[in-house]
Amino acid sequence: MGIEEERLAEFFDAYAAALRAFDAEATARLWGLPGMVVTDDFAGALESRADMAAGLSSSYPLYRRLGLESAVPEIRAVSALTELISTVRVRWSYLDASDEVIVKTDYEYLVRDDADGLHVYLAVGIDEAEALQRAAAARGIGLGPA
Repeated sequence: MGIEEERLAEFFDAYAAALRAFDAEATARLWGLPGMVVTDDFAGALESRADMAAGLSSSYPLYRRLGLESAVPEIRAVSALTELISTVRVRWSYLDASDEVIVKTDYEYLVRDDADGLHVYLAVGIDEAEALQRAAAARGIGLGPA
């Protein structure tokens, strides 16, 4: 059976709320430890909540420059690996203050149902770097330091 999709939707809504608030500590609490992020350009495991929060917040300056005001998760696929572990494909829509889409990007997550709730243990960024580059170019924003 695996993790119920309704619980996963609530979990990713909470994740989106933390992202909208640029609250790296709240987002980090949604991760299990160690947590691993893998993209075409990066692979790393984070062992503490402080390291996780620092890693998550490293994207915030670019998100702010792009005008991110909202993040909307859309669960695209769920695969139950066990009763407590599922993979979840999420398409994120990042919106500006006018609710216009800045960028859409896909992530694949490994989520486990722990005694204290759901936690992400692995996030694989499918296309975020390319999508953010396109969005920055479309908005005339350089990708260097703010």
